[in-house]
Amino acid sequence: MSYKIIGKVYETETSLGIPNLIVQAFDKDMLKDDNLGETITDSEGKFEINYTEKDFKEMFEGGPDLYIIIKTRDGVNTLYNGKNNIRHEAKRHEHFDIGIPKSAFAPLIKDDKQLLKVLWGVAWLDGVLEPGEKLYLKQVANEKGLADEPEIKTLLEEKPVSSEEAYASLVEYLGTNPSDEDYDELCRSLETLIALDSVVEDVETEFLASIPKRETRKTTLNQRLLGAFLDSEFIAKISKPKISTSLTVQKEGAYSDTPYRVMSQLIDKIEPPEIKEIQKILAGLFLQDNFAPVKEEITASDLPVIGQLPQELSGMFLRISPNPLFPPIGLYHWFDGDGMLHGVNIKDGKASYRNRYVQTDTLKIEKQEGKAIWPGLLNLPRFDSPHEIMIKNPANTSVIWHAGKLFALCEAGVPHHIRVPDLETVGAYTFNDKLTCAFTAHPKIDPVTGEMMFFGFSPIAPAYLSYGVVTAEGEITRIVPIELPSPVMMHDFAITQNYSIFLDMPLGFVPGKMIKGEIPLAFNPKRKSRIGIILRHGDNNSLRWFEVPTCMVYHTVNAYEEGSEIVLLGLRMPSTNLLIPSDDIENGKNSENEMAKMCRWRIDLKTGVIAEELLDDQVTEFPRINDNLVGRKMRYIYAGEGALYANPKPLLDGVKKYDLEKGTNESYFFGRGRFGGECVFVPRPNATVEDDGWVITYIHDTITDRSELIVLNAQKITVGPVARVMLPQRVPYGFHCGWVSSEQMATQKI
Repeated sequence: MSYKIIGKVYETETSLGIPNLIVQAFDKDMLKDDNLGETITDSEGKFEINYTEKDFKEMFEGGPDLYIIIKTRDGVNTLYNGKNNIRHEAKRHEHFDIGIPKSAFAPLIKDDKQLLKVLWGVAWLDGVLEPGEKLYLKQVANEKGLADEPEIKTLLEEKPVSSEEAYASLVEYLGTNPSDEDYDELCRSLETLIALDSVVEDVETEFLASIPKRETRKTTLNQRLLGAFLDSEFIAKISKPKISTSLTVQKEGAYSDTPYRVMSQLIDKIEPPEIKEIQKILAGLFLQDNFAPVKEEITASDLPVIGQLPQELSGMFLRISPNPLFPPIGLYHWFDGDGMLHGVNIKDGKASYRNRYVQTDTLKIEKQEGKAIWPGLLNLPRFDSPHEIMIKNPANTSVIWHAGKLFALCEAGVPHHIRVPDLETVGAYTFNDKLTCAFTAHPKIDPVTGEMMFFGFSPIAPAYLSYGVVTAEGEITRIVPIELPSPVMMHDFAITQNYSIFLDMPLGFVPGKMIKGEIPLAFNPKRKSRIGIILRHGDNNSLRWFEVPTCMVYHTVNAYEEGSEIVLLGLRMPSTNLLIPSDDIENGKNSENEMAKMCRWRIDLKTGVIAEELLDDQVTEFPRINDNLVGRKMRYIYAGEGALYANPKPLLDGVKKYDLEKGTNESYFFGRGRFGGECVFVPRPNATVEDDGWVITYIHDTITDRSELIVLNAQKITVGPVARVMLPQRVPYGFHCGWVSSEQMATQKI
């Protein structure tokens, strides 16, 4: 049996028919409404839809429960929804006359006009309006009937649009307080404007040589818009001040202030760039040999010891390493792997070993799904927020003991509380929900007051830097914003007895580069580096900046006050590419890039004079001191010796001890094919001199493919290990280390 619907859609004020509207007919059902058909209104606003019984008939159902929906020609905006006017048991022939007021169309015209201004501005963001883009946008203006609008006519005159004007257009479109719905509407309107139905004439094809296909033109504009949304200046202009929460830090991280709801839809429209070559290079560096992950979490006691472990040495040595559980997606960097703790517990001259993953929320979810879900540092985040999480906090960079708790740290998010000695994860830790910014992997603990100072940087959205203080009891007392002219990658800082010291280095994170398949990092050699000094309990008003020659400092050693001077020690490198091989290294040449050397800066707070002095011409990394002297003048530094012959792999083949008082240094080399990482100085109980204690680190022997822990007498470092603990499995190269004494473990708080 056949059915027919006829009718007319007209303008309420004039009764004139409205052409080119979509009319859809539905049968209301309990589970899912049946689509009976759709059509387009003709030049008089009339329409006709034909359907049959099979389009709606189910068991025990009589006639259809009929309703009509009317949409704009693009299908984006609904002008009439008849769900509240259902015709139950509709007849075989039904007639509808539906009036729509002019006011229903006014916001749509305004939206199209404003969004066209946004797109035009985006097309000019790189300073060039390509012929294909120009023609494409003119077609959009004509199709939408906007070509004669005064503002649009001005745009069509090809006058360049500044970045500020483009930003202003976007702010105008989104409004003063954009909601999720505003972002959704932007995405829908964007799809409408760029999905052209018109055919390009032959005479116009020469202008489209650089962008020959409609889909390619669409992708180009999407790339421009996405690039704008990822630009830090753009974000600074459209971001509204807001109070972050510990939850947003955990789930959205650095991207919490970006219009990510828009980007989640735009990114799906862009084909991933060809990145196989750089993927292969990075995988060859950081997923093979002893950078490769270990598969098992094990526990082993009574480990073989060569030599003798000191009886006074009692506690747990820890190193945290990146250890991806699943094959990574996208570009993989060493900094991306899931955090794994490797611990050796030493007591009464005996040693035991265990390794455990830091059980982050994202790792638990990936375990359930059996695959990697979130990409790493060099990739765009998951703007679609699977499981309501945009970026992954791998908790893989460092460990620190404070206020009776051990924390695993990574500057991508919040700390994770770890129980010792079993290394089980208690959970993410937000200091009673008072942590409202990311938490550095290098907080500093004052050994006298017990306070812990920290910072968090944001590589894209303001505030670019936040600074906080935690009491000796573990309570956050303050977090204050620190003004920076632009976002930078800040990994470490330093403290003195009265001050905290920040490092404003010209390494920026440029996520927009990822759209084109480029590495999202930019070191600006033309920009000066700065050292900022702030009172420990001060704010941005008490901050002073001092310029130094352009450089990069990933790791500080220590800082202290001496008269009117602040003395800062750290590892200085001329430039950096975040351990990503440069052309020089790939061609077998040596480069100063990434070569960190011991340096001392003296900043006179009275005169403003700053002096920079290189203390060594050899490369070292991962510097440590006696932690009882953090923020105070110290004499000795212990650092890993750089194995330059292994470039571009960042390997260390020895430990160097610096004597700052004598201006000398001495080293212990691990031996042929043996490489280590960061060491830790452990003071002897009741020691009365600074270097009375032991230096401990992990070593991997590439010849035997075995790992071990070595213990050196810090006062006789060149003699070699007093003890070697042979480990039951390979310990991959990792990042930072820590020591938790038995006395500290006895005061643990869960």
